[in-house]
Amino acid sequence: MTRFRILVSDYDLTLVDSLMDFYHAFAETLRSRAGKSIDFDTFYRHFESDNLNDLIPERFDKNDFWRFFRAVYSSRFTYPYSYTSQFLRMVKSAGARVVIVTGRYTHSSSIWDDLRRFGLDECVDEVYTAYDIHLMRGSEEYVFDKTWLLKWITSKHGARPCEVVYVGDYTSDLKSALKAGVRFVGVAREGGRRKILEENGARAFRDLVEVSIFLFSDTMLGLPCSDRQAP
Repeated sequence: MTRFRILVSDYDLTLVDSLMDFYHAFAETLRSRAGKSIDFDTFYRHFESDNLNDLIPERFDKNDFWRFFRAVYSSRFTYPYSYTSQFLRMVKSAGARVVIVTGRYTHSSSIWDDLRRFGLDECVDEVYTAYDIHLMRGSEEYVFDKTWLLKWITSKHGARPCEVVYVGDYTSDLKSALKAGVRFVGVAREGGRRKILEENGARAFRDLVEVSIFLFSDTMLGLPCSDRQAP
């Protein structure tokens, strides 16, 4: 048995390489909302430094922008990272439950379609999207806030926050984990994004190979979390 009962993983840019779909969704939103176009290199520079908001004109509400973005975000060029299957199978074989969460505003069946196409569906127990938060009458303090969802998953399974590990790639994932009281492990291929996670207090790694090694190490137990039962 592993030392955590539930592994919650972000989907995009954590388990799957969806960078091109991210770019196309951002470009489509910028074009639709502001009538502007953006090339990939400009997008990528701001993406790596976590400054995409700087590309959104001041006159536009950023939450409205990102709500539109996540509604048009879909899998066209998405594919799993090379170690994703081994990573999920390792966690499952250790006796933990695998739950995928995503900020995409889409029915969870679309993510299940991806997982079946990638041959990953047997490695996953549950999938929840931002659309599910709406269906379950949950709440978001801001777009991509998964605090309510993390607490709901923890409570659903009668787990303590310290028995839950959340793996994600963005600072919003880290903030959600901290507010929910669960452990957090960061993963980012880009050095700049990884550095930002580390500067905000997270343990962050380059890929899922390094994450898997850390998850089953004694060091993982030192990650901050809450020992209180989820509300």
